[in-house]
Amino acid sequence: MNLPQQCDAAFKQAVLLKCYDALAAAGFTRFRKEGVDWPLEGGFHCWVGLNTGLEKEHLDINPFVGVHVVPIEKCWTALKAGKYPGKYSRTVATYALNMGELTPDEPILRFTRHTDVDAEVARLARLYSSAGLAYAKSIANYELLLPLLQSRVEMLGAYPERIAACLYLMGRKDEARSFTETFLAQHRDYFEGFAVPFIEMLDREPAVLS
Repeated sequence: MNLPQQCDAAFKQAVLLKCYDALAAAGFTRFRKEGVDWPLEGGFHCWVGLNTGLEKEHLDINPFVGVHVVPIEKCWTALKAGKYPGKYSRTVATYALNMGELTPDEPILRFTRHTDVDAEVARLARLYSSAGLAYAKSIANYELLLPLLQSRVEMLGAYPERIAACLYLMGRKDEARSFTETFLAQHRDYFEGFAVPFIEMLDREPAVLS
């Protein structure tokens, strides 16, 4: 493989494209030039995130894996307006963690001008096809995903919006309302752009008779 001799932006781009090529060859869906995932069921996708750190001497790829949940992401991004508006993107994780948490004994993915790039990107693809995909499948339903989202609620970063959307999609609308009203009182500046239209949406829906 002919790569630039210096670990520069062109080197990073060439290595990343090799990674996405290898993931696509392993069965992941290539939905954009630098974007792959693995569709599961019910709008859940195994999400792939390749974070990079570029130095003159090397390129590190820090892999993340999780789920992208289309109904959750479309729900909250369609509603959130104001200071922090939402915008749907298939490239965004609903929930993800570092692959190192799943495979702590795996060496880091570090590329230099002397690295066998094809061998390393093949190792990356194997990690996602095995541990990564298995993890995504293990959290690919609302009941298992909800407590993971709840564990990150104070990080903000759209986790509160996702919790409300998840509860709503589970049919737990009273809990969704209660959570949203409580969190709005605590974080109005951040949450108002979502919470107000979300509560208005709940108000427009017919009451469920018990």
